[in-house]
Amino acid sequence: MKLITEVRSATMQVGLHPVANYAHNLSAIVNSLTGFQRVLADYGVEDAQFYGNREDLNPVAARYVSDQVEVRTGMKIHWLNTNQLIADTLSRIMTKLPEFDELSKKTLYVLSMGLNTSTLAYFRHGKFQMSWDIDLGGARLSQLVTTLRQTTTNPSEIILDYISSKLEYLVPELRHVKKSKLLIQNVRTLAQSFVPKGAQLGEVPREDFDKRYQSLITATDQYIMSHYDVNEQSVNWVLPNYLVVDQVVHLLNAKHIYTTNISVLDGVTTAASGGRQLISQMIRTSADNLAQRYGADSKHNAFVADLSVKLFDALQPIHRLPNHARLLLEIASKVDDIGNFINPQAHYRHSAYILEANPLIGLSDRDNHIVAEVARYHSMESPHINGRSNTSLDIDSQIVVGKLAAILRMADSLDDSRQQKIKQVRLRLHDDQLQIIVNADDDLVVEQWAFQKKAQLFKAIYGLEPVLITKEED
Repeated sequence: MKLITEVRSATMQVGLHPVANYAHNLSAIVNSLTGFQRVLADYGVEDAQFYGNREDLNPVAARYVSDQVEVRTGMKIHWLNTNQLIADTLSRIMTKLPEFDELSKKTLYVLSMGLNTSTLAYFRHGKFQMSWDIDLGGARLSQLVTTLRQTTTNPSEIILDYISSKLEYLVPELRHVKKSKLLIQNVRTLAQSFVPKGAQLGEVPREDFDKRYQSLITATDQYIMSHYDVNEQSVNWVLPNYLVVDQVVHLLNAKHIYTTNISVLDGVTTAASGGRQLISQMIRTSADNLAQRYGADSKHNAFVADLSVKLFDALQPIHRLPNHARLLLEIASKVDDIGNFINPQAHYRHSAYILEANPLIGLSDRDNHIVAEVARYHSMESPHINGRSNTSLDIDSQIVVGKLAAILRMADSLDDSRQQKIKQVRLRLHDDQLQIIVNADDDLVVEQWAFQKKAQLFKAIYGLEPVLITKEED
């Protein structure tokens, strides 16, 4: 986990839509990567992982870019979406920032600025509580500033109105916040000025921030480049970042402002080297928050999630899925009923498109899609009948969806009455039967009826006949 060397690429051409102008920069990107490959060879590196930030690329464009890069360099890009990058960065802050526990004893918010979007995360007692996506980013706002400068001499007021409109939905969520702390990540000009040499954290006095903010509102590009050590490529992002930070400071009524030089790259290296435990916990917390927002039954969710992972563990020799699939099953079992918020009829379909519209922090696009499809098939429809996932998921993912949905469907049926009657579950394989032996403190008429219907998918997927055997609790 020590930085051995760092190579910076040449200046790239910044685009308008999108900002990450891969089409015009591909030759420069390939040249930079080829140069870096020589560095790897000098160090004798034979096994390297290559990651790409997919924040400003749609999945189709990313596929073309990765294919072109691989053809020209032999390097295969592992794309990370914004939700993964934010989770990686937050986990790095939590584990590698010595002052984090003290900062987050009561209330700490972390604002991570991105190109197109930003994220505000909330921590309390050292633990991740929730996060909000903000439709604001330095590059996107810089495009708006450039456009407005052609029609108005002072675009800042218009930009502030625009920022306020994007933050409006957070006002009800944060109306009770008092005397909070705010940590700003990925605003380089702040980190360069306020983080002491050799440290990762620096406090930004409110008076100093206000003075800098006021000077930037009327500053020219030449002034910003000479005073804040930025080049022509990123000078247009400085003011937009400060405008967003200022609005968030006022929204949170932040009494203490901090900044860090921990970067997204730091987060990626931490996660890639095995630091996934905190990220998994963030994913679980986000799923719980989503379930609560849509009024799901928390006791039923907890029962089904616990039973689902127990079934997954016991069936490991049969399904042969990796441990990551266990996490996806657990997450799906927490959110499979959120569609009831819209309509109990065909709620599983509503659950799926709510999940598609609310990707969870820390999960890849593929993982979010799998969770949504498992939720879709947890009740009535079957993957091989509906056919929707056949056109939107690769074959390996379809198999994962089918296996996880079959397990979740059985677990869900065993609490169909929503009363958590079952106290103990044991599994036994007998010929072509999977015997599920349960101890309960009440009759299971409803559960037995539901089990008969929902167990058919398991038989179709695994080739085993599930049999429910009930025993009364002693």
